[in-house]
Amino acid sequence: MQRPWAEAFLAAWQHPRRPRIGLSRFVFPAKDKRTALLQIGDDVLRAAHRLAESGTFPKGLDLEEALRRFHTFYGHPDDVVAAFRQERVLPVVTDLITQFNPAVPDHDAAIRALELIATEVAPALGWKPATESRPAGE
Repeated sequence: MQRPWAEAFLAAWQHPRRPRIGLSRFVFPAKDKRTALLQIGDDVLRAAHRLAESGTFPKGLDLEEALRRFHTFYGHPDDVVAAFRQERVLPVVTDLITQFNPAVPDHDAAIRALELIATEVAPALGWKPATESRPAGE
């Protein structure tokens, strides 16, 4: 659903510089899928049930469907990268925004996930650290 919107936006863009397009996804790499689910599963189900009460999600979702609806990329970094390679919107975005929401992992798990995103997931998707400081948008 998001890819046609992004493509329409790009087709209508009339300015010299290409616009920035962000994609926000719930990303939680860990040692493996089981470890990731132990850190995020309960929070994801609670959030899905809250959204079901408000009518945003259907009632009775299981964990797998809740993870899908939250666009969750989780598990071993190789699994996360493989899932991102299937993400239809990724080829048209300029900025990938990773977040843990709706999960609230403990501090150590969050730090480890951030390290894995920076050292394994992002580089595998083509990200390179900046070599010099530049103002945003340049």
